[in-house]
Amino acid sequence: MPLINDPTHAREIYQQAAAAGICLANFCTENQRTTEAILRAAHTFAQAHDLASVPVVLSVTSNYPIEPQLQHYTGVADAKLGLRALLADVDTFLSADSPYADVAVMLHLDHALPGYEEEIIPLCLDRFATIMYDCSYFPFDENMRRTAAFVAQHGHQVMVEGCVDEIIQAEEAATAQSHLTDPAQAERFLAETGVDLLVPNLGTEHRATSDSAHYHGALAQQISRQVGPRLVLHGSSSLGDADLPRLAGDGIIKVNVWSIFERLGGQAVAGHVLHNLGNMLPAVAIDMLQAEGLLGPRFSDPLFVEALCQGAIGPKGWALVERGRRAVWQEVVTARMLFYLEQFGYARWR
Repeated sequence: MPLINDPTHAREIYQQAAAAGICLANFCTENQRTTEAILRAAHTFAQAHDLASVPVVLSVTSNYPIEPQLQHYTGVADAKLGLRALLADVDTFLSADSPYADVAVMLHLDHALPGYEEEIIPLCLDRFATIMYDCSYFPFDENMRRTAAFVAQHGHQVMVEGCVDEIIQAEEAATAQSHLTDPAQAERFLAETGVDLLVPNLGTEHRATSDSAHYHGALAQQISRQVGPRLVLHGSSSLGDADLPRLAGDGIIKVNVWSIFERLGGQAVAGHVLHNLGNMLPAVAIDMLQAEGLLGPRFSDPLFVEALCQGAIGPKGWALVERGRRAVWQEVVTARMLFYLEQFGYARWR
């Protein structure tokens, strides 16, 4: 399916999702492995539910200082090269002979900050469906002024997402004060900027790596009653699973998810490596780790060595190739993405 980059078409998808009570999944990526996992999850979900296709938002940051994902997409820390690599991957995975050709993809540039993205934004306008122009670090009136100017300049080319209040980082939670969004300010922000999508502060945190629910659903409902179902939830990895099915009913139309994929995928790879350590390191390295107290006696157990190390501790090609770790990572991450699609109501997509 062609990439959805026409803002009129994108708005129709958002309207259809809101009418069906679906939260659109905004899954973030910073490498080809995650990009493919997003498309695999959408394709697998559609097949499992006998749907021709389902839409997903494939999201990246660029030079966002907290997490510059396009800089990380390649090993040279260049956001423009990362963007080219991402677009090449998307074109390949959506090509007619790809198993993921049925997926409806909307690209999203997240946290585009004034002063950071002057070179990247023009390169996104023809291919991306939405851009979050993030001026939340400025005082409220300046935030609105800058956001409105961006809408006036580019609102005919892309859907624009604006941020009413700054969403803090989980690492800052102990020292930074998080100001929940005032519904009256959210209504004013929408009226004076003309954005398509609105990011309020509902108590969640970016980059959360543990399940600690801070989400204020009643506030989301109050804001959505005044501005409509156009709210975007950032920091969703800090939500508990029990909150997920209620989000659409609270007026949330799109949910950003990333940190939890890195957490679950990283933990799965760590377990895989530990399980196969005797097939990845030479015996002398295992002996040194045991001598340092970092490994227990199991690596000296002949039954363990026979069962898991093919009779001998030492590097083996099948255990060292990257594809093994990639498969482990993608399996757990894709499973979580499928869980989110189910919880966000994607089975109702028609």
